[in-house]
Parts: sequence; structure tokens; C-alpha cells
Amino acid sequence: MAPTSSESKTKLYRYYISYLLDDLPVGAKFKPSALHVTILPWFALETDEKPFLDWFYKHFDQIEAFDATVGEPMMFGPKKDVPVNLIGPKEEFLQLHQLALSWFGELGARWAERDPYVGDDYKPHVAQRRGFVLTEGETMPINSLSLFKASRREDHIREVAAKAKFK
Repeated sequence: MAPTSSESKTKLYRYYISYLLDDLPVGAKFKPSALHVTILPWFALETDEKPFLDWFYKHFDQIEAFDATVGEPMMFGPKKDVPVNLIGPKEEFLQLHQLALSWFGELGARWAERDPYVGDDYKPHVAQRRGFVLTEGETMPINSLSLFKASRREDHIREVAAKAKFK
């Protein structure tokens, strides 16, 4: 069967699910430096985008909002050279992460990066960025999740493809 035009279109993008500290609407574009808490790292869809968008809204619109707390600073990455702050409560973020993983294979997705840090390797965090200061103990309301997409041909622009608002 020949791919539909939207199936072909998904092959141009990679996606990730995250809580974005800036409240951006669907369609907004931003640079990679935007502060966020990743729920599911970069992945590619090998099927039409619509079934995933339907699943995304159906499941994530049903989540209860919660408050998160900025935790201790740490160094992440293979070389331990990426400054981050852990974010808690870890259990709530792990539940979001597991929910996102639950559909992954069913909808024809695959990882778009070599070491995706999922499952037991997932640790909710915010990467520190020059000019943005997060203070340990600071709280933030987690009241939405966004699905972002970016060109597989990296142009350093991300777009909010969908946004689920928590109850």
C-alpha cells in the first residue's frame, strides 16, 4: 500500500513529549534552548501522525495537574558535562513517562536517538541554560504536556504540534 501524504509528511519530522516551562500554544515555534522537562525523548513515527495525536489528547487530557519542585543540581550526559536540576515528585513524572511508553510500539514509533534514556534510565530533570536560573526548592505547576516536532534535517526550530491540558 502506498503511503498517504500525511504518512510521508511524518517521515520529515522527529517528535518528543515534554512539559515546557513557557506556556506556548499549538503551532508556536521555539529554539532548543527553551526550558523543559522531557517525558519521552526524540522519536520518529513511521505511520500517519493522526492516530498518535488522537491517542495523545485522549490520554494526557485526563491527567490531574500537580506541582513539581526543582531539586538538586547534577551533571548529566555521557561525559557528565551537562548541568541539570532534578525535578520531583519523581513518581508523577514516571507515571507520565510510562503512559507515553505504553503506546510506543503500537503506533509505529521508533527512537530517533542512540541512547534515549527511557524506562529505568529516565530521570525527570531540567537542563540549566545560560540566562535562566532555577532555584532548588522552587515550585512550578505541571498543568499541561506538549508534543513537539522538529525537522529531521536539523534547523534548530521546534514546533508545538499538540498540547494536552491537565484537569
